[in-house]
Amino acid sequence: MNKVFIVIFLISSVLLAQKKSEPNKENNSILFSINHTAQIPYGDLEKRFGYNSDVSAILMYKSSNNWIYNFEAGFLFGSDIKEDNIFDNIDGIDGDIISPVGEVAVVRQFQRGGHIDVSVGKYFSLKNKKHESGIVMSVGSGYMYHKIFIETITTELPQLTGDLLKGYDRLCGGILLKQFIGYFFFSNSNNVRFLIGLEAVQGFTKELRGYNYTTQTYNNSNRRDYLFGLKSGLIIPLKKRRTGKKYYY
Repeated sequence: MNKVFIVIFLISSVLLAQKKSEPNKENNSILFSINHTAQIPYGDLEKRFGYNSDVSAILMYKSSNNWIYNFEAGFLFGSDIKEDNIFDNIDGIDGDIISPVGEVAVVRQFQRGGHIDVSVGKYFSLKNKKHESGIVMSVGSGYMYHKIFIETITTELPQLTGDLLKGYDRLCGGILLKQFIGYFFFSNSNNVRFLIGLEAVQGFTKELRGYNYTTQTYNNSNRRDYLFGLKSGLIIPLKKRRTGKKYYY
């Protein structure tokens, strides 16, 4: 009988003691996002490349007062190369490049590049009971580079190997500035978290190879390489935010 009384007393104590605490102020958050940006080139970059993509990753720190600090690294790639005279000094009359054994080489060209940058922004929360969302505006700076990736298939070409290849790849690099305005969404009922917005990049680059084999001239001119695109990303929280709910037993 005493045992039954003790069990009933413990169960009653649990039911009476269990309660929710008052909501607590949100802690700082550490987030990670994987992103894709469909970009349109402008300025000097438009003369060399067409549309391209940027796949990037962001390590994001969101403070309790809604300031956001980002560290981002990304990879640029595309297949639209507008310069069609790159091999004018080594191809034949009909435009083909011939190997030492007389084979016609197939040479493919792609856009390749990358960037690394940091940015700071502000998160403006939108009131909604079903989800946590807001508008984000940020500015940043970093480094970017781009070049023409040249791939030779079916045969080897001594003209496009080693250091000789560098004379044709148009490698450029320099400081970038970027601006972003977008929408962040955090669901309260499931794990759906994403971002979407517009991003502008201004690259102040220069030719890094020095000598251009196509024109057979030295070149280290300054460039203005601009990109504008639609950015979307999947957000993964690395540090869970406090929900403001506690249970006492």
